[in-house]
Amino acid sequence: MKKKQALNFKHHYHEEHPKHLENFKTRKIEVHNHKTNLWNAFSDSGLSDILDQDCSIYPRVLPGSYLPVINKTAKDITEMILKLISLPQAEVAAIFPTGPVRDFLLKELNVIKNRPDRLVGSLRFDMAIVGEPTVNNPPKLLEINEIGFDGLARMPFIHDTLYSLMPDLKKKYFSLDTSTAEIKNMKRLGKSLARFQTDCYNWDEECLLRRAKEKKYDLRLITPANYKLNVDTSDYPFLREEKITIKDGMIKVGKDWYPESYMVSFALTIQDYIESKDFYSKLVREQVPHYGPFITGLFASKSILAILADPSLRKKMLGSSARLQNSILPANMLSEVRGEALLNPDKYVIKYVDGFGGEHVFMDDELVKTIKKIPPKKLHEWVIQKRVNLNTIGIDGFLSHPKRAISDLGVFVQYDWSNGKFNHFEVGGFLSRATNTSLKVNISSGGSQVGVMFNKKT
Repeated sequence: MKKKQALNFKHHYHEEHPKHLENFKTRKIEVHNHKTNLWNAFSDSGLSDILDQDCSIYPRVLPGSYLPVINKTAKDITEMILKLISLPQAEVAAIFPTGPVRDFLLKELNVIKNRPDRLVGSLRFDMAIVGEPTVNNPPKLLEINEIGFDGLARMPFIHDTLYSLMPDLKKKYFSLDTSTAEIKNMKRLGKSLARFQTDCYNWDEECLLRRAKEKKYDLRLITPANYKLNVDTSDYPFLREEKITIKDGMIKVGKDWYPESYMVSFALTIQDYIESKDFYSKLVREQVPHYGPFITGLFASKSILAILADPSLRKKMLGSSARLQNSILPANMLSEVRGEALLNPDKYVIKYVDGFGGEHVFMDDELVKTIKKIPPKKLHEWVIQKRVNLNTIGIDGFLSHPKRAISDLGVFVQYDWSNGKFNHFEVGGFLSRATNTSLKVNISSGGSQVGVMFNKKT
C-alpha cells in the first residue's frame, strides 16, 4: 500500500504547546517511557479494540478564557436549531431543503405531527479553530452530529489516563467530564435507558456503561430483534438481542424490562430508516420518551449549514443576524452556486446532505470531478461551504511519530428544551482529532485522538 504523503500546512495557524510540555519533548528517554506507559494503560484497561486507533501522548491545551467563547457559540447554535425544529410543519418544510432523510422524517415518520413537547438529548458540533483562540475569534462550525456520534465517553478516560501519567497536567489544566454530563442528562428522562445498537459496540460505549454503573444509572445496550441481525454475544458480552414491545407510550424490552427512555446509538442512513420504518413509526407515534429524538435528524442534514448562514433566519430565530456571524461559515445549496464552485474549487468544500463520518466530502480536484458527475436534479442534495484552514497542533501518538497535524474541535452538548427555552444546557466536553495526511480530520481515516484541556491561568 502506498504511504500517504504529509500535507503542507504553511498557511495554517499553529497552536504551540505550553513551555513545560515543549521542554518535556526534548527529553527522549522520558518521552519514550511516557509513550510506553500510555500504551500499557490502554492495554490494561480491559476495553475492547482500544489499541486500534492512535492517541496522542500530549493534550491539546487551550486558554481557559476560551471556554466561555465556545460555550456561548455552542448555546447560540443549539438555541437556533431547536427553535427551527419547533416551528409549524409548513415553515419547517419551507426552511429545510428537500433531501432523502429530511423527506422521510417529515412525510413518513411524521416527526412534526408527533413532535414531543420536550426535547432531551446530546449533540456533537464538529468545529474548527482558525487562528489564535481568543475571545474575539470563536470556533467555526463544520457540521452537526445528532445521533450515533462517537468519542463522548472515551475522552474522560483519555484525560484521566494522561493525568495519572503526568501529574503536572492536573495542577496546571482542567478538562470536562463528558460521560458524567451525558448520564446526568439522561437521568432527566428517568432512571433507565435502552440504547439501541446494531450487532456490535465499541470501547466508547463500554466507557459509558462503566460511568453509568458508577452513577447507579440503568443503561443497557440492546439490539432490537426488529433489526433481524445476528448478535455474537461471545464477542460482545454487554449486548443483548431482545424483542421490543411498544404500547401506551412505553416500551418493554424482552419479557420484563420497562426502561423509561431509549436512544439510537448509530448514525441512521436513509436505508436504515426505510428498513425499520414500521418500528420507528410506532416509536414516534406513541411518543415513547426518546433521548436524541428522530426530529433532530432534520438539522443533522448538511443543509443546516446553509440555513444557519442565512442572516434573515438568524434574525428571526435569535433576534439578531449578528449572533453567530463569526462562527457560521458562508454556505449554500450547491444548486444555487454550482458555477462559482467550478470556477474556484480551492475556496470551497462540498458535502452530501446525508453523509456522515467524513464520507461524501470533497475538495480540490475531487470537488470538480464530483460536481460534474452530479445530475442537475440531484444538486439540491449537496451543500457547498467556505473552506478554512484548521489550526495545527503538535502530536505524538503511541502508534505514530511526532508531527504537525491539522486538528478539529468536537464540542459535546447536552440539552433539555421545552416551551421555546432551555430547561438545561451544558457543554459537557471536547475531543480533538488530528492528521497530517488528509484535509478530512477523522480517526477512521488514520487520524489521532487528542485530549483537550484548558489552562487554569489564562
